Parts: sequence; structure tokens; C-alpha cells
Amino acid sequence: MRRSSLPIVLSLAALLAACGQQETAQQGGGAPPPAQVTVETVVAQTVPVSFEYVGRLEASREVEIRPRVAAVIERRYFEEGAPVKAGALLFKLDGASLAAQARAAGAELANRRALLAEAKLELDRNRTLAAQGFVSARALDATQTAVAVTEAGVRTAEANLADARINLGYTEIRAPLSGVMGRALQVEGALVSATGPALTMLAQIAPIYARFSIGEDERLALERQRAEGTLEQGRQQVGLVLADGTRVDATGTLNFSDYKANAQTGAFDMRAEFANADGALKPGQFVRVVVEGGQLPDAISVPQPAVLDGPTGKFVYVATPGEKGMTVALPRPVEVGAWVGGSEPGQGGGRWVIKKGLKPGDKIIVDGMARIFFPGMPIAPTPADAAPAATKP
Repeated sequence: MRRSSLPIVLSLAALLAACGQQETAQQGGGAPPPAQVTVETVVAQTVPVSFEYVGRLEASREVEIRPRVAAVIERRYFEEGAPVKAGALLFKLDGASLAAQARAAGAELANRRALLAEAKLELDRNRTLAAQGFVSARALDATQTAVAVTEAGVRTAEANLADARINLGYTEIRAPLSGVMGRALQVEGALVSATGPALTMLAQIAPIYARFSIGEDERLALERQRAEGTLEQGRQQVGLVLADGTRVDATGTLNFSDYKANAQTGAFDMRAEFANADGALKPGQFVRVVVEGGQLPDAISVPQPAVLDGPTGKFVYVATPGEKGMTVALPRPVEVGAWVGGSEPGQGGGRWVIKKGLKPGDKIIVDGMARIFFPGMPIAPTPADAAPAATKP
């Protein structure tokens, strides 16, 4: 019995010793080292803010070129899509018939004037004879009436001649304003009239308008912020971003804000004006209208990478003192507001304005979040202004 129990006792002792060594190893070297992160101290300051809206460019003036008389097009003088000056000749219509009408009106006027001269001579004779008692007062009145009727006929003939000359002048169709010509809708040889289709379009694109709209909810929110003092409205300037993301090197001004909401969209129409002296901007382009000049006083903003998405919304990691002198990373739910910066959310380089969740003095983690594996993990923070260039984990 004693010989057989000795190996069992030795085996149990070896097993207990091995377990003790494993437990000691876990307690001494199993804890993860603090994560190297970069932190930024939250401060309240005045933050410039801008607002973006989807818009579309349109000509400041656009007119249909139409004939005022019925005639055949003899010649077109403009190039499609080319700029023209105000008063430039665009079309020449066949004016032979209208010229003949003008000559006939001139002849009618000459006839009326001759009749007037004869009626005046007759009146002068009757006045002399009436003074001598050879013509009755009734005959003299009739002669005076004839002169008045003839004078009216002369004025009618003069008006007819003026109308005929105006119509003859309409055979030359000129540009009513400086702008850019559209496509010719009628060609030489076509019979056109005032009630027929337009001949072409003429658009003035210098200046050019950018039309956009602001929703009723957003407008009310902006007015409420201005009333509460959380938004200061300075001198407004308007910029444009093209469809490919290019920022136009031009500044515009707001020149129209509708007093009523659109019945179909519920939004308020707005309009900005740009000089467009080089004609680079074209009507019909879709753009993003950037309204600048606003400021958020005493606002808190954080870099975009610091804001993360969680199951319950957006949050940031805050460097918080922990036990035994350690610093740990704790999540803090936040409510984001306006986006400030030169790029769009998701492209980096900008900042989120934090409406709720942070206060001045908080130290938020702005780099190294991927090294934080669980809330409350120990961290080794480095201030952002003292940190080297950020590297990907």
C-alpha cells in the first residue's frame, strides 16, 4: 500500500505547482498595455459656418425672338451659340409687300393733304363772300365742317403711313439685349408670323442667376437660432460648387428671397447673382450654392474622425481619469450640428459642431480610436499639438 500511493502523491504535487505558475503568469503579464492615442482639449469659440443648398443656374434675362409681321425669312445674320450685342441684326425678312403698303399709305396722305388745301381755299372764299352777304351762315358752317373732316382724314393718313413704316422696319429683327444666341428654330425661306413659333432664343448670362430653395423647417430653425443668439448673421457671400466638386472662383450676392412658400414644395425660393463676365457658367447647370457669413458664438467643434457611429447614435471617446492613476477611454454620446470645413462629411478635413454631449475642458480622442478594444480601456494620451504626424493603426 505505501509503495503504490507514493507516485500518486508526487503527481498531485506537480499538478498543483503547474497551476500556481500559470495563475501567476496570468496575473503578472496578461493585461494589455495602454493604447497610444492623440487627444484634443475641447474649447468654446466662435466658429464660422456656411450652408449648402442644391441649385440650378439660369439666365438673368431670356427672351424669345419673334417676328411682328408676316413675311418670308430672307437671311439669318447670327451664329448659333455665339454672343451678340444689343441692336445687332439677327434676321432680315422679305419686305417688298410692306414697302408697297408704305408707298400706298404715302400716296393716300398726299391725297388727303391736297383735299385739305382745297377745303381751306373754299373756306377762305366763303368767309369773304359771307362778309359781303352773298353766302349764308349755314353754307359757311358747312365749309368749316368740311375742313375739319379733311384735317381728320389727313391725320388718319399720317397714322397709316407711320404704321406702314413701322411694319416695314419690323422686317429687320434685331437683338433687344446683349447675350448669347440659341439655336435657330426657323430657316431662310420659311414663312413666319407674329402668331407663329419663335425664331430663336436670346439669353443674357452676364450676370447669371443661381436659383435655390430653403425648406420651411430649416428656415424656421435659422430664424429661431438668430433670435436666440446662437447664430450670428454677418455679411453674406455666396459661392458655387460645380457638379464635379470644383469651387467656382467667384463670389455672388443674394438678390431675391421670396416672401411666400412654394405651394408645391413648401420651400422658399432664393436667388443669388454672379457677374459671370467670362461666360464660364451656363444656364441649366446644377450646382451647390454655399451661403457664407454666419457665425456660431461659443460653439464646440471636433475633428470629423473623433465622431464615431454606435448602435444608439454618434459618440466620441473621452480621456477620463481611472483607478490607480491610469487614464481610460470612455464613450460619450453626442448630438452633432452644423458641418464646418472645406470638404464634405466622410472625406476628412472638416469638423462637426457638437450641440450636446461635450463641455469645454473635455479631452476627446481624435486619433488612435482603432486601438481601443473596449470601453474603459487604459490609454496613453498625447496632446494633438504635440503629437507627430498621424499614422494608421
